[in-house]
Amino acid sequence: MEVAVSDHARRQGLMYRQALAKDQGMLLVFPREQPVQIWMLNVPIPLDVGFFDDQGILLNWLTMQPDGGREIHRSSAPARYALEMNAGWFRRNGLVSGARLELPMSIEAAPDDYKQKR
Repeated sequence: MEVAVSDHARRQGLMYRQALAKDQGMLLVFPREQPVQIWMLNVPIPLDVGFFDDQGILLNWLTMQPDGGREIHRSSAPARYALEMNAGWFRRNGLVSGARLELPMSIEAAPDDYKQKR
């Protein structure tokens, strides 16, 4: 599982990925609960995204199709985490609103003023 904790990493997300291995994905960690919007700009593979609150409770999930970033996908309530997986992953695993995301450790977002060095 990849983890995106900086603003830069969250914006980059899974852009340009041609495939994801089964049960692999990316956890986007936000500094606080907030309305989250995800798009599919430069993402050529269909993905599921699940939005989780600060306690790791699944708020909602949806399937996103490659569309060049035309559609904005939103959390149903303020979220702290977004989990992007291969399309069909949430359904295959029987996850519904109210399911709990178990994190192996405390994961915090980078400070808002974090600048990734190139």
